[in-house]
Amino acid sequence: MYCKVVFDVPLDRDFDYLVPDELAAKVAPGVRVTAPFGRVLTGGMVVSVSEVRTAPEDMKLKEIASVVDERPLFGSDLFPLTRFMKTHWGCPVGQILFALVPPQPYFKVDNAPATVHIDIKTPAFTLTKSQQNALNTVRSFPAYEFHPVLFNGPSYTGKTETVLRLAGDVLAGYGQTLITVPDIAAARQFIAEAEARFGANNVFCWHSRMLLSKKKKYFSAISNGLPCVVISTRSGALLPFKNLRLAAVLDEGDDNYKQEENKPYYHLRDLLMFRAKAHGAVLVFASATPSVEMLKMVQDKQVLQIPFTEAVPGHNFTPQIKITDKKGEKSRFLSDFLVSQLAENLQKKETSLLILNRRGYSTAYYCLNCGAYAKCKKCGAILSRENTPEHGDRLVCKKCGHTETLQQECPQCHNLIFKSRGGGTQKIVTEVQKLFPKAKLLRLDSDTLKTKAGQGFEALNALKSGAADIIVGTRLASGALRGAKVTLAAVLDAELELDGPDFRASEKYGQMLFGLRGHLSGVADGRLIIQAADKEAYDYSPLLSGDYNGAAETELLLRESFSYPPYTRLIKVLIKAKDTPLLNAETAQIKRLGYNRAIEVLGPVWCAKKTDVLKKQYLLFKTDEARWLDLLAVLDSYTPAKKVTIKVAADPYDFY
Repeated sequence: MYCKVVFDVPLDRDFDYLVPDELAAKVAPGVRVTAPFGRVLTGGMVVSVSEVRTAPEDMKLKEIASVVDERPLFGSDLFPLTRFMKTHWGCPVGQILFALVPPQPYFKVDNAPATVHIDIKTPAFTLTKSQQNALNTVRSFPAYEFHPVLFNGPSYTGKTETVLRLAGDVLAGYGQTLITVPDIAAARQFIAEAEARFGANNVFCWHSRMLLSKKKKYFSAISNGLPCVVISTRSGALLPFKNLRLAAVLDEGDDNYKQEENKPYYHLRDLLMFRAKAHGAVLVFASATPSVEMLKMVQDKQVLQIPFTEAVPGHNFTPQIKITDKKGEKSRFLSDFLVSQLAENLQKKETSLLILNRRGYSTAYYCLNCGAYAKCKKCGAILSRENTPEHGDRLVCKKCGHTETLQQECPQCHNLIFKSRGGGTQKIVTEVQKLFPKAKLLRLDSDTLKTKAGQGFEALNALKSGAADIIVGTRLASGALRGAKVTLAAVLDAELELDGPDFRASEKYGQMLFGLRGHLSGVADGRLIIQAADKEAYDYSPLLSGDYNGAAETELLLRESFSYPPYTRLIKVLIKAKDTPLLNAETAQIKRLGYNRAIEVLGPVWCAKKTDVLKKQYLLFKTDEARWLDLLAVLDSYTPAKKVTIKVAADPYDFY
């Protein structure tokens, strides 16, 4: 008997092995084995078994050494799911399979318990008409049929409560539910609520920073098909569900749902569409600010939209919204109006949240008089100042690659004196501490959340308890406001949010503003302050009236007119090399692959930091629905020259 085995290595191929007679009964597609790979025994996975030899006759085949699993850990959708991920996002098959099934031999499926205790505690309060309508609609779907729906409505309209009640229905019927949240901070906040309702033994929290012992326990339980509610970040979509009846994506528009840092790459929305269809499950997307891709799917009748219009009792306030300058007499980062509002909140002992989403690595170049940023004359994005040995001191556009000199004229006030601006949340904390030395300040960003002892977790708790006077954070903080006691929120730099190289910048900015507005509508005397040098750069009228769908419609029209997703497909190729001529030669070679397969090839755009050893730039291929899978396959299978590495990302979200 012969079998083909793949390994967790960046080689997109399988390897032929002989199966010893004593192992023949145990070897099957989907089981893990150990086999000689090079000079060592390595863990691999069997992808096919055959009585017929397919390897060349003159090739000496090695034998499988041992079989790790008694049966496949994943369900019957393992290989269809792998093919789907390979086709839509690229990546070697072995790396995809071992993201779905852990390569470590100690990850094994234990025996399922003889009995399972289920006790669901549903809160006793009257539902709104929108909540009852959503429950009736979903409950009327025939069992074991795929139905994707969107719960769309402002904050505090009961979307999450409706999802939890549907999860209770599934758990009562001994099914499995997956509820995803954008990040670990949100998962940790949400888990206590789920455990109180469904029981701690029936709720599993899954994310990248879990204890290994819990990962093994939960993986085994899910693989055994035990009834459960899984609260997870995006990685939960890769778990081996056997009886998935409901999948729900909370805050669907959040860009954390795209995995682009590590292989395999995928977007949770598309991945769950495939998995829910394979399982015949209901798929619920719930968001106050759904992505324009999701709204396009609603327009195309691929997803059923269920509106949520009535606010739950006690959360129907209208927050005050004011747009101010970016600097004042007392501070070069805070307007005088914002300083006065912070002082007022301190007197009332209420919590304030300041948001500065310091993105990328480059230093922005801004007008000393009014604070406006120098912008690219070609595409209008913010220019970044870079000083490199190869190119000297210059301004670079991270969106289109255009370069300009340091001699700039302010488009707002025609001032000629500019200065570089760096720093982020840490700089703001220092500035605010000078203005309010007695205030308790906390910082909430990815740096402060790296360890349990970090200030970030204290800040997360302070959002709910009100134990801090002022919290300074990135956009991450705006997504952790569920149940928070914040009454004043301020976005410190509108231009920094809007004018990056990401074509989704205005959509993300709008989602953040509407998210803040939604939270503040749940508290009395809620105030939102937006600091902007150019108050006409973004249409704030939908925000003032609370019309997110109107803002999204405008965004869709802009995307269509400029041929960006969801009307086209994008593929980003990042090229890295130590030698500049080699980098440019390889970039030109890859660019030629797009001929006849792409509508347009943008770039190259330089994206290396000053401290990077390797020089980096990327190309952006814009193509249509008919040709994008072919183009992705060509780029994914391309072998670069020696000393050059490339990274291919379909539907990219990272442009920095």
